[in-house]
Amino acid sequence: MDHRNLDKAMEIFACLITGETVGRENHRDLYEAYSSQAEVYDILDAVLKKSNLRLYEYHNTLYVTAGDENRVFGYTNDELKKAIGLRLNRELFLAYLIIYDVMTLFYETTSGEAALTYVKTDMVIESTTALLSGVMARLETIVQNDIEENSFRTLALLWDELPLMAENDDISTLKAARGSKTGFVKLVFNFLITQALFVESAGKYYITDRMRALVENYFDSCKGRLYEVIEQSRRGNMENTERKRQGDVKGPVQDRNSKTEEDEENAAY
Repeated sequence: MDHRNLDKAMEIFACLITGETVGRENHRDLYEAYSSQAEVYDILDAVLKKSNLRLYEYHNTLYVTAGDENRVFGYTNDELKKAIGLRLNRELFLAYLIIYDVMTLFYETTSGEAALTYVKTDMVIESTTALLSGVMARLETIVQNDIEENSFRTLALLWDELPLMAENDDISTLKAARGSKTGFVKLVFNFLITQALFVESAGKYYITDRMRALVENYFDSCKGRLYEVIEQSRRGNMENTERKRQGDVKGPVQDRNSKTEEDEENAAY
């Protein structure tokens, strides 16, 4: 092993785990070593795998994210609740759902350009409402077990009980908070900004290249069960929309009658 290649690989690793990007625009020499020297590539790949980290490349820039159950570089549920500003597990799982929904709004597939260039709070509220409404309308055909059923009932009830805005809120000065749909979505957006995944301008939220790298690679390799549920819900909503145009059916209705115990924190993830 050439020690110079080891030094280069570890220097790249050090940059990535501290949140820096390595690419043609930043740390160009390190990126060129990664791109052109097989031993640097192999050493970095081995170190990342041992550290349970995933490397993504987007537009000649490297990004890294924690792998599943990574206790060193990732978040525990309690840490993530604190970082976002939440208290309950079901609130955290609702935040997961909103983040995933946002990802699908920007990238319906990985074969082309992003579906949207930006999102706003009202767009995500509408999309999340439609998503949960679609899931609840087709719950018996979508869920695979009682845990999933209880989880989605809990999320739908939590979302349904949140008002659009808290009392006495002014739409122009709304703050991130747990007490309303608008405030909840803003909590999620603020977290994405702190992770360098979102940038905000005049109430519009744009994804960064870091987010693009994660989303494009995520959809290719880690779609998972939640993706299946969202896709089934959206397909059903599209089918119902088409039937409604023909006057055949009414739109899906949110299930408002199912309740869970106050402290029950089931999750399907």
